[in-house]
Amino acid sequence: MNLWELTQEELSFIALMEETGGEVTDEILEELNIRRENFEAKAASYTKLIMKLESEVDIAASEIKRIQSLKKTKENTIERLREALKTAVMVFGREDAKTGKKRYETPLFKLSLRHTKSVDIIQELDIPDEYWVVKKEISKSLISEAMKDGASIPGASWKENIGLQIR
Repeated sequence: MNLWELTQEELSFIALMEETGGEVTDEILEELNIRRENFEAKAASYTKLIMKLESEVDIAASEIKRIQSLKKTKENTIERLREALKTAVMVFGREDAKTGKKRYETPLFKLSLRHTKSVDIIQELDIPDEYWVVKKEISKSLISEAMKDGASIPGASWKENIGLQIR
């Protein structure tokens, strides 16, 4: 019997107790003890499974961090290799007569330099307001404080949460 079935049986049992006016017979007490033992066993099994899965989640999180670190290392290596290759093409490359770009060809690859432009922000505070983009974001902490002080905030309400604590 799974936990859901045990819960449904317990609710039926409680309803039966209410119907009989709370009269407790020896049979009802025995049934109640069996139900409690079943629940304790199931609750222990569920708790063990939850703890095992939480442990696996922690291991997965560690592995994700390790792989992200490995990825970052490889990205940095790629960037350093690109910079070294770019410098080498600047030194050893020949200027293309049509485009004016430096090029270098190997039997497998054709390397060339391209010139692009990007904006470099030297001093953020000197940039006029019209070039700033403001991200609009709801602050739940400000709303919570206002509601605690008795304010009614349209579009927001208190929500009661119930959490399970395992020790």
